[in-house]
Amino acid sequence: MSDQVITEVVGRTLRVTFNRPEARNAMTFEMYQKLAEAAVQVDADPQLRALVLRGAGGRAFVAGTDIAQFRGFTGEDGVAYEQRIDEVLGTLAAVDKPVIAVIDGHCVGGGLGIACCADVRIGSAASAFSVPIARTLGNTLSANTLRRLVRAFGEPRTASMLITARKVDAQEALDSGFLTAVAEDLDAEAEALVERVVSGAPLTQWAIKENLRRLAAGGPVDDADVVSKVYGSQDFANAVEGFLTKTPVEWTGE
Repeated sequence: MSDQVITEVVGRTLRVTFNRPEARNAMTFEMYQKLAEAAVQVDADPQLRALVLRGAGGRAFVAGTDIAQFRGFTGEDGVAYEQRIDEVLGTLAAVDKPVIAVIDGHCVGGGLGIACCADVRIGSAASAFSVPIARTLGNTLSANTLRRLVRAFGEPRTASMLITARKVDAQEALDSGFLTAVAEDLDAEAEALVERVVSGAPLTQWAIKENLRRLAAGGPVDDADVVSKVYGSQDFANAVEGFLTKTPVEWTGE
């Protein structure tokens, strides 16, 4: 199992590679656990600035959950499964540092749920997005997973994707804002994106993520603690001085 999800520190990033290319990187329950552990790991290490997710093999990011694991499922098993997926995706969505998804090929079902938890997503022209359960398994999504899809694609497009089991191609994903770039050279685009992210102000990035999470929860948002932390930081003070004196700033996250 350890080879099916590869985690490695590269520079200031933790990189996660879903590594079952023979199965289009379909997720086992153990792989979901490994993903959740990586989400915790990146926040625990002050030297790391971002989490990068990618699938191996060039044919898929993640082609859903391994269907063999559903044999013999009962209704109660289904509830437990969806709750577990909610826990894993919730852990990924709660990461304080930027999460980047680099998508080449199919991004299906649970894979699309994972991609929805990223802050920035880029793809190749071959990337395609779908949740074809109305034609394949006849199962469903939890309300929390559905909410993530609606936030990422909008309700009309999400409804059409799920009810008609249609694919969204790379261009439509770009037009919808789900992808920020469709690249001919995905490796080069990914490295440029990673460098741009890790060279940014970490407290600014955290603050944007945190307030987006609070906004998604609905209702009035009290962000005084977030604003105070950022404006009261040494990074902000150093950046103001650096801007005025035209000297470079090295972000510390403090």
